[in-house]
Amino acid sequence: MRYFVPDIRVAAEVPPETMARDKFGGIGWGLSRDRWPKCQECGKSQSLLAQLTHDRERLDLGRPGRVLFVFQCNHDPGMCSTWDARCGANACFVVDPEELGDGPAELPDDGPLVENEVVVAQWIERDDGLRTSLTPAFFSADGLNSVGDDIRKKVSWGTRLGGVPRWIQTPEQGPGSGWQFVGQLDSTHSFLTPPKVEETWIWEDRERWEGRTHAGQGPNFGDGGIAYLFLRHLDAAPQGCVFWQCG
Repeated sequence: MRYFVPDIRVAAEVPPETMARDKFGGIGWGLSRDRWPKCQECGKSQSLLAQLTHDRERLDLGRPGRVLFVFQCNHDPGMCSTWDARCGANACFVVDPEELGDGPAELPDDGPLVENEVVVAQWIERDDGLRTSLTPAFFSADGLNSVGDDIRKKVSWGTRLGGVPRWIQTPEQGPGSGWQFVGQLDSTHSFLTPPKVEETWIWEDRERWEGRTHAGQGPNFGDGGIAYLFLRHLDAAPQGCVFWQCG
């Protein structure tokens, strides 16, 4: 199965944003105050985890110009149920281009944490060597057990679009039928290209895990967690879903 991994840059290394671009962390592009999600548990504004644009190959949002935004609450980490897709402490939604403003969103007054920002310079296509016919097996515990360790180990742990999930816990935590897995977010940013600027939250990875040169502190998904992104295509814009698991 093919999938796409991000070749990222520290935001300070690239020109300022002039339109919505693929990135992780930072502040969303063009979101109005009424679209910035609030946590349904504590009532405070959530933090941006990812901003991903439509692409027919790697992330089909139904039409050009659409943007997928992913948020979670970060005001008191561990107190709001950010791991649960149904609790309202996270958000994953698609915005049409007509609804986007022409500049960076204004940070809400309650000052949500701004996550470390990295920008996708390019997406690199890879193939894990798995047959697409194996896809259904990754969405049930019995199916996952049936494919064996040698198959499961071919699935990347890292941030990517496409492929199948690398579950830390059980597939049964997913949103169920009608939803399509579209990608996952690691709690650590992986730099395939060495950063040109020094940041306190970035360190060299001497083990070169999955080919990276450096790693950076990403979102809080518990202990080494991964967030899973799902979409279901409705008559209007697609509906999104995010939840995470950790060890």
